[in-house]
Amino acid sequence: MNLYAIPPAAPFLDTLAAGVLARLPDGAPDALARTTILLPTRRAARALREAFLREAGGRALLLPRMRALAGLSTEDADELALPDLLDLPPAVDPLTRQAVLAEMATRIPRRAGGPATPEQAWLLAGEMARLFDEIALEEPDLAMLESRPPAEFAQAWLARLDALVPDRHARHWEITTAILRAAATDWNDWLADRGLLDIGVRRVKALAAQAAAWRDAPPEHPTVAAGIGAGGTIPAAAALLGILARAPQGAVVLQGLPEPMDAAVWEAVRKAPTHPLAGHARLLAAMDAQSADLRPWHDPAPRGAAADRAVLLGRALAPAEGLEAWTQRDTPRWDAARKGLTRLVAADAQQEAAAIALLLREAMETPGHRAALVTPDRDLARRVSAELARHGITADDSAGEPLAETPAAAFLRLVARMLADGFAPVPLLSVLKHPLCSGGMARDAWLAAARTLERIALRGPRPAAGLAGLRASVTAAGDAPDSVVALLDALEGALAGFDALPDAPARPPADLLAAHMAAAEALAATPELPGGLRLYAGEEGEPLARHLDALASALPHLPPISPADWPDLFEGALAGPVAPSLRATRGRAAAAHPRIAILGLLEARLQCFDRVVLGALEESVWPQATEPGPWMSRPMRAAFGLPEAEARIGRVAADFLYAAAAAPEAVFSSAVRRGGAPRVPARWMVRVDTFLAGQGGLALAASPAAGWAAALDAPAVVQPCARPAPTPPAVLRPRRLTVSDAALLIADPYAFYAKRVLRLQPLKALEEDVGAIEYGTLVHDAMAGFLRALPMNWPGEQAARAAWARASEKALAAHADRPGILAFWAPRLANIGDFVIAEEAALRRDGGLVSCLVETKGKVVLPLQGGDVEIEARADRLDHLSAGGWRVVDYKTGTVPKEAALVAGDAPQLPIEAWLLSEGAFGGTPGTATALVYWRLTGGEQPGEVKTIDATAQDYAAIAQERLENLAARWLLGDAPFASRPHPSRSAPGGDYDHLARIEEWSAGEAEP
Repeated sequence: MNLYAIPPAAPFLDTLAAGVLARLPDGAPDALARTTILLPTRRAARALREAFLREAGGRALLLPRMRALAGLSTEDADELALPDLLDLPPAVDPLTRQAVLAEMATRIPRRAGGPATPEQAWLLAGEMARLFDEIALEEPDLAMLESRPPAEFAQAWLARLDALVPDRHARHWEITTAILRAAATDWNDWLADRGLLDIGVRRVKALAAQAAAWRDAPPEHPTVAAGIGAGGTIPAAAALLGILARAPQGAVVLQGLPEPMDAAVWEAVRKAPTHPLAGHARLLAAMDAQSADLRPWHDPAPRGAAADRAVLLGRALAPAEGLEAWTQRDTPRWDAARKGLTRLVAADAQQEAAAIALLLREAMETPGHRAALVTPDRDLARRVSAELARHGITADDSAGEPLAETPAAAFLRLVARMLADGFAPVPLLSVLKHPLCSGGMARDAWLAAARTLERIALRGPRPAAGLAGLRASVTAAGDAPDSVVALLDALEGALAGFDALPDAPARPPADLLAAHMAAAEALAATPELPGGLRLYAGEEGEPLARHLDALASALPHLPPISPADWPDLFEGALAGPVAPSLRATRGRAAAAHPRIAILGLLEARLQCFDRVVLGALEESVWPQATEPGPWMSRPMRAAFGLPEAEARIGRVAADFLYAAAAAPEAVFSSAVRRGGAPRVPARWMVRVDTFLAGQGGLALAASPAAGWAAALDAPAVVQPCARPAPTPPAVLRPRRLTVSDAALLIADPYAFYAKRVLRLQPLKALEEDVGAIEYGTLVHDAMAGFLRALPMNWPGEQAARAAWARASEKALAAHADRPGILAFWAPRLANIGDFVIAEEAALRRDGGLVSCLVETKGKVVLPLQGGDVEIEARADRLDHLSAGGWRVVDYKTGTVPKEAALVAGDAPQLPIEAWLLSEGAFGGTPGTATALVYWRLTGGEQPGEVKTIDATAQDYAAIAQERLENLAARWLLGDAPFASRPHPSRSAPGGDYDHLARIEEWSAGEAEP
């Protein structure tokens, strides 16, 4: 039997290439071209080409045929492109299969666990399809699959399914298998009617057909299957490899064992699905071979890895039957074996990524060295790629980018989400500002119009839903610029027929997809290019176009759905496929560093590097959590004949073992916390640590990279920035002070400087909660309209209520484009009306009111040394009382200031208005304020409350005058610096300018006064 092995410490592909070249007959330069090499993945085939070039030493070669063997596992769907397979019926398209199975899933009653939404039906169909593939791939009776029609195979496994649910299983498993049986029967009938094969069945038939061909006529030229088995092999592939190993020109080359094992331990390995060598053991057993049958393939070139590294890892991961070796202490041997192994423990995922990037960068300092990150965690891979860019290194994530996360697919998803959310500001701007969105306009003009639309209509409370609500918000903002009108027209034209996703009536998903794609292409168009050419450009555009084309053929099999369910169904239909790395699609593939790789577990198999970092070695990540799936429990899978769910752990354990054994330097990396949750180190790391600790207290060396990453952004000396205190020249200082400005200047001079000197106005937040400003404006408008409509003498309750209704209706109409405001304040205004009418009746019935000034402006010039300063205020209400004097009233929809705040100057409005009144600023005639009053108007359980300041109003007016003179003399006419937050106990309302003052930076370095 032609069974060979390459030692774990050897570079597998280089040794394989060297062995193939060494076996070529002399004087036959075309012999290599007639050789066929079967590998587990296409990436391994590409890497083997480079290995042949290295081994050839610059000689020209006609390379062998290198192909990926189909059906190695349910994770690898590559087709084996050999001539004997051409007569097989075609396989069903994967998306068509999922659509048909999803339609079948919708027939399942909800009470029996049926899907509630089309998206759930789609996902359930995906799980069902995976189970059908697994059943076909793991079928041990290969003769049935090879020679019998698919219907007979289906009947055979359905019969096994009938016996699966004995009384000891839960009732719901019986319901589940009944559903599965019905779906499988309908599915196989559907396939038979169309002359198609299921995907898994065709893959197994392809392997069986090739095995039969080689059994009848062994290959005439050298044919080598290499690197297959570490992750476990399905029965059909094992049978094919057994035939190839016995063919005169055939050979099977496996990754070698760390050390020879006796029969008992080897049998224990075969029965332990989580062991890294379980795949080897089961493959050899299926081929009727033993580990002793493995012969050396070729003498590998020395790599520099520690001699006993593979033995160390193999013993640390030994099954229970092999733990006797742990009791044999040989400290010098294992001390030498651990050389080149280091442990990186980071605080979190970001620090881990930064540390790994530094390790990869450091490896580049040795000429010719190659380094790689190997991890199943795609988030970590993306983080490391971003960190490498910080060091000027471009490294593509070779596992590719999920198709749904490519820019074009993300744009399509955002368009659907925008409609589902009724053109809410955040999803709307996500579409309008997406790089692919132009709406037929020039991109710069479109983007400028989108920013203008954002400023005038989308900032603040959310507009009403739909395009009509969007136009209403633009109209309410005043005269809209032509560019915004053009943008809205383009948006409406592009979305014609796809501008809303209501709950009813139901529409066919294929029609929704067609409308969705038409709208997206119209939005992506520019004057120079149609939208389709922009959406499907680049390397990621081709798989997206193919996927959408297949989806268009599959969706007619689904029943009509509610349009509101379309975004979720569309996202589910995009999940799964992988596109090339984005950097490759943007024309930067040539800039990718040739000696750095970021690989997933499947891509890393058989490859070797001078330094390899095994990232995210944590439970539930590497190894990942094992679930038996929704269709069968673990005992049911065993009874049915499917492999254990834990076999996946064995496959990734093999990746761990061989990647760490082959590299001269291997770094085991993990994070203490990931995603905010504490993590547990991978079981393999616990075993390695325990084994070494038992060998005289040995341990893996700690990598310094986590410290490097922490120091990268930590300055040697922390020096907080100084408290900002700008001192603009006198010509730039304002000579006008309003009441609100006075409060701001007292609390935070820097905020006053930013607002009045720099003239910076804060933008409102997107979809901002309706806040105090909007509430206050609404209440003030209603009160002003009501008071202006009332005569000085009480007109009666009925007339007053009519006046309040008209005033509140008018105030609400000004916010008609903001439904959130209307919904909250319409009932509250009615409650406030009851309170206000009662107060006005008590004041006016007996002629207690002489006059009432409403929302009136007052201004006075304050003469000071160095110039005049205008003091200005807008009083909510000034009541001239028949008893003499004036009452100064201020409306509050929030908290009413305490009297201490007036004394301290934190609430200067009423005192300043009292002083302005005494100066004749309101109406030209001086008056005396006898009362300072707050009306708290909330419209809640207590709709209104009157709070009168007890102290004499004139005392407060005198204090206000003195403070105004001091403020004006010091900051407006003087040269005082506008310091940020000079009083720790005071803060500017809203804190709109705190980020400009960088308070978090300098306040940490100052002691509290």
